[in-house]
Amino acid sequence: MVASSDTWEYGKSLSHMQTLVYECNVEHGWFDEDRGVGMDIALIHSEVSEMLEAYRRHGIEGYTDDTGKPDDFNSEVADVLIRLLDTCQRYNINLEREFNRKLRYNMTRPYRHGNKKA
Repeated sequence: MVASSDTWEYGKSLSHMQTLVYECNVEHGWFDEDRGVGMDIALIHSEVSEMLEAYRRHGIEGYTDDTGKPDDFNSEVADVLIRLLDTCQRYNINLEREFNRKLRYNMTRPYRHGNKKA
């Protein structure tokens, strides 16, 4: 059973958040069947697309629909993170470690490496 919201909302590590997403997803049947890496990437991509559409509809401002469901840019950003944490759990990826490893490397790169515009 997933911990109640008052016990996990604030100040948790990515590893803890990954565990919470996993527990919630197991409880709601999303780990009953396996799916491939391609599907996990597609699901992350779909959340990023929903984030863009929410921005187009409401900008950055928060919005909650008539049912009480958050339906805005901010909640879609959270959905991207949730999908990413889910994917990391499925493939046993320690996101905190990988984040630190990649950022440490990025800090060694030259200013605007690759001379790209964005």
